[in-house]
Amino acid sequence: MKFTRSRIFHFVVGIALAVVTFISFSTPMAGSFEDVVNFKMNSGLSKVPVKCTVVRPSFDSIGKKFFGSRDFTGRVMPVSIAGVLPSGEGSTFVADISYDAGHAEYHLEKVVRLDPGMTFPLIPGLGELGRNMLFHVPMSMVAFLAFLMGTINSILYLAKKKSTPEQKMLLDQKARAASAVGLLFTLLSTVTGSIWAKFSWGTFWNWDPREVDIFILLLIYAAYFILRSLLEESEEKKARIAAVYNIIAFASVPLLMFVLPRIAQSLHPGGGGAEAPVINANGKTHTDPTLLGMLWTNVFVFVLLYFWLADLTRRVLGLAEHEEEDI
Repeated sequence: MKFTRSRIFHFVVGIALAVVTFISFSTPMAGSFEDVVNFKMNSGLSKVPVKCTVVRPSFDSIGKKFFGSRDFTGRVMPVSIAGVLPSGEGSTFVADISYDAGHAEYHLEKVVRLDPGMTFPLIPGLGELGRNMLFHVPMSMVAFLAFLMGTINSILYLAKKKSTPEQKMLLDQKARAASAVGLLFTLLSTVTGSIWAKFSWGTFWNWDPREVDIFILLLIYAAYFILRSLLEESEEKKARIAAVYNIIAFASVPLLMFVLPRIAQSLHPGGGGAEAPVINANGKTHTDPTLLGMLWTNVFVFVLLYFWLADLTRRVLGLAEHEEEDI
C-alpha cells in the first residue's frame, strides 16, 4: 500500500509506539480497598497502591485526622493520614494504603502520584509483570492477522489464473511478506510469553499446551520458507507450490491458537474449558475496563506496525527478484 510508505504514516506509527510504550510502563499501578484487605489477609503485604478520590476530610473524637476516600469501584472508606491531606476534596491520587485488621482501619502510608490521568489495574499474583499482557497478547493477535493476510494472498494467487505475471508475482510477494511478519510476531509472542512464564511459573518453558502449540506453529511457518528455498523449480511453479502449502498451513492456525489451548488443561487463563478473560465463546470480557482499553489500543498500534513491516518486506522481496532477473 502506498500510504504505508508516506512520511505521515511513519510519523503516526512512531508516535503511536512511543505513546503506548509510555502508557504501558509509566502509568502507576492501583487497586481497590478490597484488594488492600485481600492482600493483607492472604499474602501478608502491608501496602497496596489504591486510586482514590477525596470525598470529605474529618476528625475523630480525639482529633485524629481522617478523610473519606472513594476508590474506582465506588466504595468509600475512611482513611487515616500520616501528615497533610494530599489535596482538596474531589482530587484524585494514587497512594500506598495499609489495612489494620485489628481495628478495621485503612492508613495512608505514601502518596504515589497526584491526579493520575490513567492507572494500570493491580492484578493479584502478577503485579508489575501484568504489564507484559499489553505486548504478549497483541503480538499473538497480530500474528494471526498476518497469517490470515498471507493465506488470502495465496488464495488470490491461485484463483487469478488470467492475471499478468507481474500481478501474480505481486500477490506471491505479499503472501511471503505477510507470512514472514506473522512468523516474526509469533516469535516475539513466544519470547514475551517465556519471560512471563519465568517470573510466574519459575521457568522459561513449561511445555504448557499453549507453549507447545505456538512452537508447532513456528515450525510450520519456518517450513514454508525452507520449502521455498529448497525448491529448484521455476519461480512460477515454486510460488504455486508455496501458495498451496500456505493455505494448508493456515488451517492449523485457528486450531493451535484458539481451539486446542481452550480444550486442554493449561496454566494460561481460559484453559480446560474455563472462560478466557479477553476473548471467549460467550462473548463476555472478564477484564478491567482500563486494562481492556489499553490492550485494544496496543492491538491497533501493532496492526499499524504490521502493515508497515509487511509492505517494507514486500518491497525488499521485489527488489531481490528484480536483481536476480538482471543477473
